[in-house]
Amino acid sequence: MDALKLNKAAGILDIIASVLYFIAIFVLVGAAVNEAMTTGQTSSTEMLRNVLLVFSAVCLVLHIVALVKSKPLGIKITGNILGIIGHAIYLLLGALFGWVAMILTILSAVFTLKDNKLPEGTK
Repeated sequence: MDALKLNKAAGILDIIASVLYFIAIFVLVGAAVNEAMTTGQTSSTEMLRNVLLVFSAVCLVLHIVALVKSKPLGIKITGNILGIIGHAIYLLLGALFGWVAMILTILSAVFTLKDNKLPEGTK
């Protein structure tokens, strides 16, 4: 897969991730409260948390690969760097810092989907 397709995929996943990271804290707290009131078990909350963490790990790997492939082609890597930081924050700190990750992934989507080439001679 070439760098442009990787950047498009990373940008689209960043848009999805920004929405997920925004609603994650509300959904996880709601699921935890619901389970505490009804069953007393937290299996679905843990499963939901793990799905979100796996999603952020996949996005993180995609941004790293896109960064490595974009650099030699002279494509600006600002979006990929912001994506790496945003997804790593969510992966390491969880839904508590989901709003920070959301802001960074929105910026990452903008810069990644923009797909600017560097000016000649600045590689």
